[in-house]
Amino acid sequence: MAADARAVRARVAFERGAVADRARSFGETFGIVLIAGALLLAFSLTSSVFLATENIRNIFIQISVIGVAAIGETLVLLAGGLDLSVGSVVLLSEVICADLTATHGFPVWVALLAALGAAGGIGLLNGILTAVIGIEPILATLGTLLVAAGLAKLILGLRYLQVDDPVFNNLVTKNVLFNLPIMVAVMLGLYALVAVAMRVIPFGRMVYAVGGNRRAAHLSGLSLIGVTIAVYTIAGILSGVAGFLNVAQIGLVSQNDAVGMEFQAIIAALVGGVSVSAGGVGRVERTLLGALIVGMITNYQTIKGIDPAYQQAFLGGLLLAAILVDRLLRGRQ
Repeated sequence: MAADARAVRARVAFERGAVADRARSFGETFGIVLIAGALLLAFSLTSSVFLATENIRNIFIQISVIGVAAIGETLVLLAGGLDLSVGSVVLLSEVICADLTATHGFPVWVALLAALGAAGGIGLLNGILTAVIGIEPILATLGTLLVAAGLAKLILGLRYLQVDDPVFNNLVTKNVLFNLPIMVAVMLGLYALVAVAMRVIPFGRMVYAVGGNRRAAHLSGLSLIGVTIAVYTIAGILSGVAGFLNVAQIGLVSQNDAVGMEFQAIIAALVGGVSVSAGGVGRVERTLLGALIVGMITNYQTIKGIDPAYQQAFLGGLLLAAILVDRLLRGRQ
């Protein structure tokens, strides 16, 4: 009788666990879509201009830079790391692009290659510091944040660089996808490329394996150092692309550009379901929805005339809420 009772309890516990797993899987898959839909409905009902074609276009333009930077942050988080240098690398990239084109007259493609090289170099340094030397990611990337910001300010000095090049102008003004400009198409293309790559090529599976269980990945013969350096380098290059897009979006480069962008990228990834407490959890494509949600909220607050200081405080609260939910979910698992 006791054995039968234990068997019944075990079967009930198993069934409850299976139901909970299915509910969790459904929530992770469709929850972010439902949240985005609910916000879209609420904002459109309380603002007559929110769903206007031009405003929707503005939202996508506004999230393009953050969206691209968030791809790299997502890859780093999936591998079990953290990158706080994103904003400074974006600044360094845009300063290099603006300085080479506006001041020295180099072709845009030369400026872009130089910017991507510098940004990728910072990402490579992040990977070496964390994977080879063994410095905690938050400390290593905090150091490179200061390095990249310092280099950008040394190049820029006290100047404001105005960029008026047809290539940059076309990124914002020339529509190629519905009513969306080239820079939005670049962001969507990068998301599609990375999302597919993470699913079909071995490197994507390596990133999930390293982030999910480093010891098991090492015992399986995966190169922890190689994968870690690769994701940080890719994140740096993507931040370089974001800096290039930021030049086009703003048109005027100053020392205050991209301040706090690393936190916005982290928020987009966390809202999209990427875990900050457990590597190997999340999808790149969901980060795009996270960036869109953050963009919609910011745009709606601007339409309603909410003070930027309150907007910043709200984003801080959103970051804390996302971390809390992540910790609760992972703790229960």
